[in-house]
Amino acid sequence: MELRALGDELEIISRVYERRFGVPRTDDWLVLKLHEEVGELTQAYLARSGRSRDRGEGAGEVDAAFRAELADVLAQLLLVARRFDVDLEAELERKWFRWRHLVEPEDEAGVRSPG
Repeated sequence: MELRALGDELEIISRVYERRFGVPRTDDWLVLKLHEEVGELTQAYLARSGRSRDRGEGAGEVDAAFRAELADVLAQLLLVARRFDVDLEAELERKWFRWRHLVEPEDEAGVRSPG
């Protein structure tokens, strides 16, 4: 699924959040919510790396929380991009992928493949 389509799907789900909790999804709320989610990702990372207090969770729960917070950050980022009409695929091309021509085989050797 392309990023724009994913953002459209997330928009529908985010509107449910607005209705259910009565939280208006204003421009600043979307950006502040992204910041909140990054904070939660940081907390999950600290737990995963053993640098926060023990909450009695097993390793599987800690890893699951980390993965869930990564998803939350991505979802919120896509919602912000959608709200401000930012084509993230184009911006990634402009900002990151313009460096493709400099990639050396040894750079790719350390990249983990899915699965």
